[in-house]
Amino acid sequence: MSEQNNTIKERIKISPKLGDILDELYITYDSYLALEISELSRDTRYYFNGLRITYVDVSKVKTCFRVNNSMQKKPQDMRIDKFLKYYFKYLSQDEISEFVNLYTQIVSNGKVSTPSKNFIKIDKYTYNPKDVKNTFLSLVSKTYPYGTEEGLLQYLPKLNKDQFGNYYKIIGNNKPQSMFCCHLDTADRVQSDVNLLIETQSNGDEIILTDGKSILGADDKAGVVILMYMMDSNIPGLYYFFIGEERGTIGSTSLVGEIDNIDYLKEIKRCISFDRRDVCSIITSQLGGRCCSNEFGTQLSKEYSKYGIQFRLDPTGVYTDSANFMDDIGECTNLSVGYYNEHTSREKQNITFLEKMCKASVGVDWDSLPNARKVGLDSEIYKKYKDLIKDIKNIKSHVEVKVIGEGEKAYIRCNVEDGLVEYTYDLLCDLRTILYRYKIDQVVHIEGDFLKIELKK
Repeated sequence: MSEQNNTIKERIKISPKLGDILDELYITYDSYLALEISELSRDTRYYFNGLRITYVDVSKVKTCFRVNNSMQKKPQDMRIDKFLKYYFKYLSQDEISEFVNLYTQIVSNGKVSTPSKNFIKIDKYTYNPKDVKNTFLSLVSKTYPYGTEEGLLQYLPKLNKDQFGNYYKIIGNNKPQSMFCCHLDTADRVQSDVNLLIETQSNGDEIILTDGKSILGADDKAGVVILMYMMDSNIPGLYYFFIGEERGTIGSTSLVGEIDNIDYLKEIKRCISFDRRDVCSIITSQLGGRCCSNEFGTQLSKEYSKYGIQFRLDPTGVYTDSANFMDDIGECTNLSVGYYNEHTSREKQNITFLEKMCKASVGVDWDSLPNARKVGLDSEIYKKYKDLIKDIKNIKSHVEVKVIGEGEKAYIRCNVEDGLVEYTYDLLCDLRTILYRYKIDQVVHIEGDFLKIELKK
């Protein structure tokens, strides 16, 4: 789907009736696939829509959707499994069958159940990371937009503060190989109190949500809870609590800019963010590129499966703090932590899963995970472009620019989302001078927010 995302961008609308059923499927049964179908209609989601479907509704045939096609006048029935296989090519047959079975059961019942919700009174906070539920509730009792993260220190263990305003702690070796990260800020601009509710799903899982007047902030207080739990269990590693992730990964972007000058980052082989929605994903791609190897992801999935968590490799990642380290750390990923509907007043957290995730993360043998993805410039490439690389590093620009290697090729990569038009123009003028100086032929690629100039002599 992502490989074809520039072909046809026709939107799919979901009928209100089908939307209610999809909400029921993912609220009551934690069906991540129901959420994925719902998101086909979101303005921010681009996908290949070669079938030209414009509207999806409930069909009288229980195993079908009723679809409108821009090339046909009348709506038609389409088998659900065919619909799913087309739009979500990474699904297994078991995942498709499970969804179809749940969907037909709800359609047969003819009603959408609504779990009862009760307001939560939060107990007085006592530092105890092993009490996952109370720790989480305390952390989300307020929202913490960028600039207010320091207010969370009352709940956290004693941490060091780096030069960029992030907080960190090293457990074990002073040159750790594993980096675990989360972010402290929430996706709003004004701090607010949060009224919390709890509901119990039919499978017994407890869900934390709000009264609808604010976001919850489980993105990413769930990740904060996991890091606190692992630290309290003395799991070796570098623990980073970043600021400003929701405002463009401000804290981690600043840190990675100085990665070559910080001793405790020099031996890191794996960077794991705990900041992904749902309960099933090991992210293998971010920013449109590979962030961890399949070997790494598969072994990590096996480690979590020992504790009853069934992760799958997921190439649909977007952007979180670990993405900033993709050029410098071989294995970077983002793991599901059990929240849904992030950045909205319908945000919720599966607290039962979060408790399970905390215990499992302590049991993972992190040092046994393979390091199959190679990063950095090949020695021959570095030797060939050594002087050019030095000149690129000396450019003073508001726009991030660096020389990267991909296999036997080298690129100058610019993050054109970083600044205003005049900043990008100034950078390109500097690059033109450098390329002319070294007599470099230019082959330019556009990949998402990045402009890449392939180096050829």
